[in-house]
Amino acid sequence: MKLRFSSILLLAGLIQACATAPRPAPRPEKPPPQTQTPRPKPAPKPAPAKPAPKAAPESGKNGLSDELLYYLLSAEIAGQRRQLGVAAAMYLKAAEVSRDPQIAARATRVAIYAGDDARALQAARLWIELEPDSVDAAQVMAVMLLRQGKVDAALPYLDRVLAHPAAGKGQPDGYMLVTSLLSKEKDPERALSAMRKLVDRHPGDARLIYAYAHLAMLLGKLELAERIVNQLLAGQPDMIDAWLLKANILNRLGRNEEALEFIAGAVARWPDEPRLRLFYARKLVDMKRYAEAREQFARLLEQQPGMVDAIYALGLLNLQLREPEKARDYFRQLVEAGQRVDEANYYIAQAWEMEKQYDKAIQHYEEVGQGELYVDARIRLANLLAEQGDITAARQILQNVNAPTLDGELRLYLAEGDILSRAGRYQDAWDVYTLALQQMPDNPQLLYARALVAEKLDRLDEAIADLEKMVKADPENPEALNALGYTLVDRTHRIEEGMALIRKALEKRPDDPAIMDSMGWALYRAGQPEKALEYLQKAYHTFPDAEIGAHLGEVLWVLGRQDEARKVWAEARKREPRNRVLLNTLERFNP
Repeated sequence: MKLRFSSILLLAGLIQACATAPRPAPRPEKPPPQTQTPRPKPAPKPAPAKPAPKAAPESGKNGLSDELLYYLLSAEIAGQRRQLGVAAAMYLKAAEVSRDPQIAARATRVAIYAGDDARALQAARLWIELEPDSVDAAQVMAVMLLRQGKVDAALPYLDRVLAHPAAGKGQPDGYMLVTSLLSKEKDPERALSAMRKLVDRHPGDARLIYAYAHLAMLLGKLELAERIVNQLLAGQPDMIDAWLLKANILNRLGRNEEALEFIAGAVARWPDEPRLRLFYARKLVDMKRYAEAREQFARLLEQQPGMVDAIYALGLLNLQLREPEKARDYFRQLVEAGQRVDEANYYIAQAWEMEKQYDKAIQHYEEVGQGELYVDARIRLANLLAEQGDITAARQILQNVNAPTLDGELRLYLAEGDILSRAGRYQDAWDVYTLALQQMPDNPQLLYARALVAEKLDRLDEAIADLEKMVKADPENPEALNALGYTLVDRTHRIEEGMALIRKALEKRPDDPAIMDSMGWALYRAGQPEKALEYLQKAYHTFPDAEIGAHLGEVLWVLGRQDEARKVWAEARKREPRNRVLLNTLERFNP
């Protein structure tokens, strides 16, 4: 976190705090002026006059002593000049002079940021002396002592944190605060030692044992965490949090099926406990057991009608299971309830798309407001307009979006170029990618996209130049290696060079159908059709793409297996009747 100094605001706040703090020589007849206009308050009853002390310290404005004002101003100026060591020293002096807990807290934080552990500990001691009930001060004291290896000295302060009650629903209690605090320590063994000693100080405290197991899990000591939680469950078999923690530990150990079986047992034991069922449902989703997950979320919704997370999950699961009408029903419930409205409209649109009801999909994409899905919705909307033949409207949609991030801007450019490319307007697509590259130089996605359209425009040298730039920037990138290798194999006489690049890409992604297709085509171009066939058949079986089908059919034809070639081409043409590579192949062989 970057520490920012603002001399006017910070100093005003400190002056206000100090001006209202008790003073050795108060001035009851005239309170110090405020730095801000206070809210109107009822006039206080007049206090009896106090005799003036014999000697009052010299004071500056706002009732601050000149000494204190000097330290505060010096700290601020040093902070602005990034002289954090000086700032820490001056704040500590100010804290000692004023004995104000707010200044002591500021002194502690500045010293920590400056990396001055000695002054941080000194300031923290003063802070907790002035504000003994401060949980923040206790946390800092514990951390600073742990950093010095003084585990036993830190324990009383951890006890203070432990006693902190939760501030409200969903807010951390002392057990969670201690766990979080120790999980951030650089020395895991020291953190675990402190927690273990806390457990010894509070024998039989089940929540503290739970915190110990949780800390062990967070620090990656999974076997230890499992042992502790097993001991906890042996003594507290009805502790729901412990069941959930053990399932999480099993997942992190990679024992996913065991974790799922374990939590399923917990759900059977406590069928009305929503946290267990929600955890179980989410784990089923993680394991892609969507139908079972849907059943669990439906049960959860029966138990807790109107539960937003369950309704949302049921909408997504029905989309995943290709039941768009059911998905829409759930998402409409969210819209009617005013919950997650933008997301609901986005997925209602996807459900209509699934049924090829494009006008209705467009209507709901238009309803998605500014937010995480806004750019996605505008891109989908533009694609649907383009598929209906209105390229101009599609481009206007994309060009009128103010993307909140550079990544969003990139996706808009890529979407516009893709729409133009699919429409056969390769020069316009090339212009869009070139404009984008002026704003995002050497972006690999833009270079790759421009290389593809450059190749279609027969600007082969430019295509190869863009791909070579990608490989030079990232020599281990399998997409770049494959793209350049395939282009060299397919369009030049640099077949051996291209094959070497493809082979390197295949080593990194041996099961990628696009790279297998490239290797098959390279072998065919090198005069080895029998070897090529093996790669192309595997690629087509994995991903029956039209271009892969065109290559496979050509190799089969050359090997004298014309009937098989015709069958593959027919399948590929049925899937993508306008694929350029396939149409060119069919024109050459006239099957």
